[in-house]
Amino acid sequence: MPQKTNLIRLVLSLLSLTFGILESAIGQNLAPQNSSDSKINWVTPEIKGPGVSFHTFDSVVAKSPISYHIYKPKGYDQETTRRFPVVYWLHGSGGGLQGIPRVASWFDAAIEAGKTPPCLIVFVNGLAEGMYVDWKDGSAPIETMIIKELLPLIDSSFRTIPTRENRILDGYSMGGYGAARLGFKYPELFKGISIMGGGPLQAELIQTPRAGRQRAAEILQKVYGGDQEYFKSVSPRQLAEVNAKTLRTDSVIRQVCGDQDETYSNNIAFHQHLEKLGIPHQWQILEGVDHNPMKTLAALADSNWLFYNSVFGSSKPKKLSHQKPDFELTFEVQRQTRRAIVVNAPTDNNTRPVVLALHGGQGSAQIMRTNSGFDQVARKNGFMVVYPEGTDFGNDRHAWNTGFLLRRQVQNADDIAYLDMLIDKLIDEHGADPARIYMTGGSNGGMMTFVYAVARSERLAAVAPVVASMFSFDNKPKHPLPILIINGAKDDEVPIEGGMSRNPLVRRAQDAPYKSIDQVVEFWVQVNKSQSPPTVEKVGTLTTTSYTSSADGAPTELIVDSVGGHGWPGTRARRENTTPITAFSGAEKVWDFFKEKKREPKAQ
Repeated sequence: MPQKTNLIRLVLSLLSLTFGILESAIGQNLAPQNSSDSKINWVTPEIKGPGVSFHTFDSVVAKSPISYHIYKPKGYDQETTRRFPVVYWLHGSGGGLQGIPRVASWFDAAIEAGKTPPCLIVFVNGLAEGMYVDWKDGSAPIETMIIKELLPLIDSSFRTIPTRENRILDGYSMGGYGAARLGFKYPELFKGISIMGGGPLQAELIQTPRAGRQRAAEILQKVYGGDQEYFKSVSPRQLAEVNAKTLRTDSVIRQVCGDQDETYSNNIAFHQHLEKLGIPHQWQILEGVDHNPMKTLAALADSNWLFYNSVFGSSKPKKLSHQKPDFELTFEVQRQTRRAIVVNAPTDNNTRPVVLALHGGQGSAQIMRTNSGFDQVARKNGFMVVYPEGTDFGNDRHAWNTGFLLRRQVQNADDIAYLDMLIDKLIDEHGADPARIYMTGGSNGGMMTFVYAVARSERLAAVAPVVASMFSFDNKPKHPLPILIINGAKDDEVPIEGGMSRNPLVRRAQDAPYKSIDQVVEFWVQVNKSQSPPTVEKVGTLTTTSYTSSADGAPTELIVDSVGGHGWPGTRARRENTTPITAFSGAEKVWDFFKEKKREPKAQ
């Protein structure tokens, strides 16, 4: 028996080293900070660990560089086309840096043993006592930084599966509080929410079980501006009430607490609060465990991974044997139902190239399908064509949020998130070849193609914006991307010389002038490292300017029709005084450019 007792003590000691997450819900025996400690440390020291790397980014909202660490499983560099779910790991008060290599080792062992799917772990910098909330005085906008900056950054910088079904928030103590409040406030972003020894979960921040009234008052003042009403308004209790209907539907929530934990009574009350609201969740009491992260994890043992599998298990690819070749796809993006029309999808569990064809302003997926001619070209050449649909602003009119056009109509629609999710669904569930994803679009759809190409160059094999232009060169693609640009010299709606549209309706919807097509081509020649001088070929009314690819670059091609106006090439005129390009079929020309292009995956 003594030997067994000593063995248990040894295991707990090792776990104590393994999980250096501070144990308090707000801070145990933490003295008031002096002025030298009050500086906000947005950049932490770099921590080494298996599969762990250190990164910083320039935060607009915090007006400072901010650091984070990320763990990548071994398979990340071995399977360079595979995408991975993400766990956002929220530390307890104190910062939790010492726990990063140990948590990484913990996940690494579980992934190697097949207990949990391979995933990325983002170690968020929530500050020592940040509470994962926007501080009332505005000095530390932690929530906004995480949601508006860090999440999009992770999805654009690493091969994530950027859907809610593939994101988990997990945290202990203050991190459990953060997981609850962020998960309950943004259920459209996170499917899994894990609250371990969470706190403060009480209705008011007057006294804390582990630190007393004085410490509670200090945190209330520092973070919440001394305002109990603000504390209540951002608390997971109130957020659960506000979003109860959504949380009841498809969220996976677990709450864990030891029965010897000083926060136990507050955790029980929070569990009962969720029960009254009818929010399904796993409530797990750990016998004999106090407010101690390593004992909590030791008590959970392998049952911990059941939670991860219950969330990430839904991301496994579906068999396609019962899939119809043509269908409509609908899904939720930021609490809005979005759709797309899919044509010529595989039904035999093989993969196919995909062309995403984006409609113009005031158009729709069905209009693009009817007018573009892509259905016939797709069936003839064996690729899948998908017609995404922008935001409906009345009378079945839709538009894309490019940031500078039709802003009033599309408001704050996140079309990059929509297209991210659409592409992931096509890859994971409908047989799309991830190395052969192409995008084209006409007019406003071409402008959105430019925007997505800049934001997500790593996701696409080639793009072809048609009768469109760009508004800004502030951002640049991370990787070279083959591009075909098609414009008409007689286009009054998107003049090739740039500036404001000559169509009064379009001009009123513009927030910025178009860049000239010469400027747009120059931009892409530079980012694509295309070779100059170009070859220029003139046939009839068409002038084709081709910049070939360099060894580590991509080709840039421009086609201008001297008599072409606004509209999809090869279609009839739909407005007075403008005739679309008639020299070729837009669908055939675009596919001819796409068909030999294939994305060469780059490990990140």
